[in-house]
Amino acid sequence: MNQQKRNRLVAAATVTVVLLLVVLVAIMIYQLVVIVQLNNRRNALMHEVAAFDRAIEDYENRIDYYGDLNNLYLLAVEYDIIK
Repeated sequence: MNQQKRNRLVAAATVTVVLLLVVLVAIMIYQLVVIVQLNNRRNALMHEVAAFDRAIEDYENRIDYYGDLNNLYLLAVEYDIIK
């Protein structure tokens, strides 16, 4: 193998390695962007779940409060259902 052939082979191998590295870095950047987006979506969903949990707890407290007949009677008087 002469010097010129060896230089071409080394140049081709270098270009191939550089292209492979560029593609791998692009894939890594894309994956990082996807991971960040999914984490943001997960956090938003966790906040929504917490809000729904608070709402459920509030409604359960109302059910417990109005489950008492005295409080239910006071509510009926408040809305003029009973006078």
